[in-house]
Amino acid sequence: MNGFAMRNTQAKQTAAACYAERHAECHDLLKRIAIRLDEHEMRQRLESTNWGYAGDLGHVSQELAYVLAALGDRSAVDARGLDY
Repeated sequence: MNGFAMRNTQAKQTAAACYAERHAECHDLLKRIAIRLDEHEMRQRLESTNWGYAGDLGHVSQELAYVLAALGDRSAVDARGLDY
């Protein structure tokens, strides 16, 4: 079980209801990530010689590889040689 598995304090909530809430939350987070990624790209275009933006995305890409692995697809962590 992950660290969030026991977060629910409502004793009568079903596993299916908890899953549905978290699924919706994940979709919301993905939408927000897409918006922030687009904003990041716009800022990078204004400072195209600034390597910090590439560094930011290196970190984000690594974190997303771990998220993908947590959902059952290790291809991104394996391709990057990351420990998981």
